Amino acid sequence: MQFGLMKVFIRNTQTGWYYQAPSAWTPEQAGACDLRQVARAVERIFEAHLENVEILLSYDEPRYDLILPVPPSPSWGDSLSRRQASEASGPGEEGRPTISRKKRPLL
Repeated sequence: MQFGLMKVFIRNTQTGWYYQAPSAWTPEQAGACDLRQVARAVERIFEAHLENVEILLSYDEPRYDLILPVPPSPSWGDSLSRRQASEASGPGEEGRPTISRKKRPLL
């Protein structure tokens, strides 16, 4: 089985349009930006803060195309508050529960 050359595109899940550049989309795959590698597509999604997108691995034979879903990214505020909450209530050093101890006065 020969797959041929793979192209990597970012596609908007709502419109079906393909990514060209920041704020530039096209309905035609031929005019889209081929990122060549999945890692580059992921970097571009994060750099450009793209939402509602998927990564399309496109081959010469369309029946072999593969769609990689991209989960929605949490907003910075949500991410920060979750991290702080988990640090406050999470395990301490080496996975042990955190125990709060009162300091004794010096004698």
